[in-house]
Amino acid sequence: MINYIDKTIKFAKDLGAKECDVIVSGQDTFSLKADKGELGEYKKANSHSLGIRVIQNGKVGTSFTEALDDDSIKETIKKAMENAKFSKEDPHQRIVAKSNTINDKNPKANISHSPTPDEMIEKALYLEDEVLKREKLATNAPYNSVAEGTVQLHLGNSLGVRCSYQAKTYSCFTSALLKDGDKNSMHYKSSVKRDFRELEFDQCIDESIEVAKNLLHAGQLSTGDYNVTFSPDLFQDIFGSFALMLSAKGAIDKINPWKDKIGQKVIDERISFIDDPFFASGFNVTPFDSEGFNKQKNTFLENGVLKSFVHNSATASELGAQNNFCASRGPKSGLSTSFSNFIIEAGPDSEDQLKDIDYVEITNAQGLHSGTNSISGEFSLGVSGRVYKNGEIQSYFKDVTVSGNFYKILADVLFVGDKLHNASDFTFFTPTIIFNSLSIAGK
Repeated sequence: MINYIDKTIKFAKDLGAKECDVIVSGQDTFSLKADKGELGEYKKANSHSLGIRVIQNGKVGTSFTEALDDDSIKETIKKAMENAKFSKEDPHQRIVAKSNTINDKNPKANISHSPTPDEMIEKALYLEDEVLKREKLATNAPYNSVAEGTVQLHLGNSLGVRCSYQAKTYSCFTSALLKDGDKNSMHYKSSVKRDFRELEFDQCIDESIEVAKNLLHAGQLSTGDYNVTFSPDLFQDIFGSFALMLSAKGAIDKINPWKDKIGQKVIDERISFIDDPFFASGFNVTPFDSEGFNKQKNTFLENGVLKSFVHNSATASELGAQNNFCASRGPKSGLSTSFSNFIIEAGPDSEDQLKDIDYVEITNAQGLHSGTNSISGEFSLGVSGRVYKNGEIQSYFKDVTVSGNFYKILADVLFVGDKLHNASDFTFFTPTIIFNSLSIAGK
């Protein structure tokens, strides 16, 4: 793939594009699905694409191709150059990373055991069969899968950057669809690991059944104000809906609600936001950003005080800030920013104290796109979850609506736990955070 990058940059220079960078990405997947006791899907897929960004006279043009023959690459370069002519001038977007060389085959991915197709088929059938065996109310496990995926990312530019990364992951998930009379419910659980042998097949089965069974006859909470926490997976999704608060581009466009808050206390002082591409438990460990700079650990918010936005070289230049090397770009997209492993640091409150707090944990939500406003912070979501009293699950609930303002509740926190919990994809880590008195509309 590096050869394709070298070739593309040579072609670009020959065609008059002196300032450019090239990204080549590839993905190999092998996935299996069970359906009524038989193999319902046996799918192998291979995809790759090459994208080029050229900068001419302060104007940026991008284009991509999924065909890697010489003629297709040359046509892609010409199209990017043509696109640049019609783009708005952007003096801050330049090719600036120089002479960086990285070749990283993630050591976490190079494991000694690779499963055979027969092993993966056996587990796919197991995920469906065991749901039906373990729960008499289960009518189906409609969503289930075992998969292997390998990703490659290669980056080069006209200033000598050549960076490569490869990683392999294994994943599985299953679901439990339960029916009792005219009531039904469903839940699913996934597991992602670097080593196939570490996949939590039985945990996926048991949790899918347990949650679906408890939700089957769950009722509504009474309308009122409740202390609320969110499961790590759901909190990851909600946080992503409001990540505008850390966006440098949002500050430039004057839509970031914290655009003028650098150096100021914006949320509870027990909370800090970290992004760490080297975090030992994290799965997003690409060592370079999409401009070819070495990534680094960043603190965006420390003890409630906003320290920095998320930057690439262009936003840093425009705001007169330090680049923190969070550039993100794919073959088919323009320059942006993204997190690596996002960590809300553990707080001072012992989780042993949770037994003294009555609260609800929200585990599922509907309407994350339609029910959130990233600029104002307002949200209103249909949710389900469970009630905790004395440190134990007392009951489950569903069909209620939680509402509030995300930026305000971050400043009105009851509890910040002293242990980190991960989302299923191991790229988001958070302590248990209990927010004060959120409004829930129910019965």
